[in-house]
Amino acid sequence: MRHFRILPLLLLFCVLFTAGCSTKSRITPMGDAPHIPPGSTFAVGKTVDESGYAFGEKDEKFSLPDTMSVSLKNALTQESMASDQGRLVINTRILAYEPGNAFTRWLVPGAGATKLSTESDVCAPDGKVLAKIPVERSIAAGGGYTIGAWKYVFDDVAREIVVVLKKDMASR
Repeated sequence: MRHFRILPLLLLFCVLFTAGCSTKSRITPMGDAPHIPPGSTFAVGKTVDESGYAFGEKDEKFSLPDTMSVSLKNALTQESMASDQGRLVINTRILAYEPGNAFTRWLVPGAGATKLSTESDVCAPDGKVLAKIPVERSIAAGGGYTIGAWKYVFDDVAREIVVVLKKDMASR
């Protein structure tokens, strides 16, 4: 009889655990280029912060553009797609950022979400934009295991950009 009381709680926990994180991404080809050429290498270009996010006095301050650039360079390097003189350049704009709060997410899933929204342009050597890759990442539920999400969300978004690039190159 006790199992029937625990089952709904377990089910609720499973739903919240699996729905706590979301990533939305896609690639939008620009102009005549239907896909990124297979075997392309990429250099990390300019990253700019358009989020308008301002750190509070007690917050650990860091550079959003520098963090995004380093994360993207690392993600490309892990997949052997990085080159300082890469054929293509990825320029990224940070559109929105919210560091969130793990304790608040634990108490009230959805509240205290960590969010990062970016749009990356994949540019040819002549500067022409070949494709745009918008990525939105949200960590909306969880407690202790989401501590530090305010910073590792940049790694998650960078890895997603690389996944989208790889899928596009493979579809050719």
